[in-house]
Amino acid sequence: MSLMGIDIGTTGTKAIVFNEDVKILGSAYAEYNLLFPKPLWVEMDNAVLWANVFDVICNANSSPEVKKDPVTALSVTTYGESFTPLDKKGNILYNSIYSTDARSMDELNYILTKYNGKELFEITGYPAKYICPLNKILWLKNNREDIYRNTEKILFTEDLFYHQLGIEKTKINHSLCSRTLFFDIKQKKWAKDILDAFDIDAGLFSEPSRSGVVIGSIAPGIAEKLGFRGDVSVVIGAHDQPCAALGVGAVKGGIAADGMGTVECISLCMDQINVNEEMFKNNFCCQAHAIEDKYVTLLVNMSSGSAVKWFRDNFLSGNGDQLRKISSGFDFEPTRLLVLPYFSASGTPYMDPTPKGTITGISLDTSMDNIFKALIEGLVMEICFNLKLASDSGVVIDEIRAVGGGAKSDFELKLKASIIGKPIKRMDVTEAGCLSTMILAGAGTGKFTLDEAINKFVKVSMEFEPDETIAQRYSEKFESYKKMYGLVSQLIG
Repeated sequence: MSLMGIDIGTTGTKAIVFNEDVKILGSAYAEYNLLFPKPLWVEMDNAVLWANVFDVICNANSSPEVKKDPVTALSVTTYGESFTPLDKKGNILYNSIYSTDARSMDELNYILTKYNGKELFEITGYPAKYICPLNKILWLKNNREDIYRNTEKILFTEDLFYHQLGIEKTKINHSLCSRTLFFDIKQKKWAKDILDAFDIDAGLFSEPSRSGVVIGSIAPGIAEKLGFRGDVSVVIGAHDQPCAALGVGAVKGGIAADGMGTVECISLCMDQINVNEEMFKNNFCCQAHAIEDKYVTLLVNMSSGSAVKWFRDNFLSGNGDQLRKISSGFDFEPTRLLVLPYFSASGTPYMDPTPKGTITGISLDTSMDNIFKALIEGLVMEICFNLKLASDSGVVIDEIRAVGGGAKSDFELKLKASIIGKPIKRMDVTEAGCLSTMILAGAGTGKFTLDEAINKFVKVSMEFEPDETIAQRYSEKFESYKKMYGLVSQLIG
């Protein structure tokens, strides 16, 4: 009676099989890479992605403990926005166009001639920016007519997964629908008026659904190839960030999940829809949560763990042990350097597709250790800047619950808690995505309720309280940081 949670991420997929006491019976992980075929283009090779996803599932099922206690249900969380066109036979026609792909700026500008950006935001809860699928679908329609005319379905990573499992009538969860720019956040359905304005058939897309609902079972032949035994229920999952929020218990207003991975994303839970002027100005979305009738806004730094990896690979020849040694010596005296960590397209609040990563204040006595500490300071200040803007936008923030690789750093969590003035809890969860999808699988098949699962499975490892002395030491630097993007933007278009 075990349950499988699957997390399909940007750079890798993980599957974990849990028993009903959340003991891990088996797990597997595989990495892959994005493709960059042209400047500003970012794609995912579907053949590579799904080969890896299926290998991961097979390897998790091959565990002796899983064979003793076979999987009865699974659910999945996926990265957002990426979509793939399929023909009438269900064949994939093109690589998945990834969220940070910025090829469709002309189409975005065209969209904004038809709709005011604020009007779109009030309908969809989503800022009209380069990241949106709507403009990318228009790009496909305008530039690859040979593909578009043969397209029967446009599936996102989640519903494409269900398709790959042999489920014919696919569905897509509300939280992922919320990322498209053509989903009515209030009525929880495709915004047909928006699609009609651009001559896009709503029938191209899967039916929207709340998370935690059984969509069907894995087709028998596919289940056998993946190492499953017997009937395996497939439960609708959620977009990765709201799903991770569920995994740390951020399911009521004021509690935030801080996923500190390749991308750092804070998912702030809200009890009501918030599409006010400040939210719009700061490009903060209002999207459906994995929990019904709850919402989240996302505060995003697109270059978090990836910026640390950049430093490790370029300054330390990939030596992670040396990186950890450097960080273990950090104190709470600010460096003289300022780092703007926009090493790729930026997230909130600017949503700038042009990288503007900058290090200022370097002198002849600047050490490699100083540069790395300043980079970490920049990452912390960037997310704190977003948190301040969210608070100014009327979003309640009571506490932050941190997970991911970056959450292992006491220095980062203490500095962040001090600058923002809110407690941060390091969660005793190594894989919030897989845990949360296991919870959805179990709740969807009646093994337990969501409340029972959260009370039983979500644990705090350590709490970091704000330190006023640290906050005062960094106050001047934080104020300087807030001005940095505006100054750099004058130099880099």
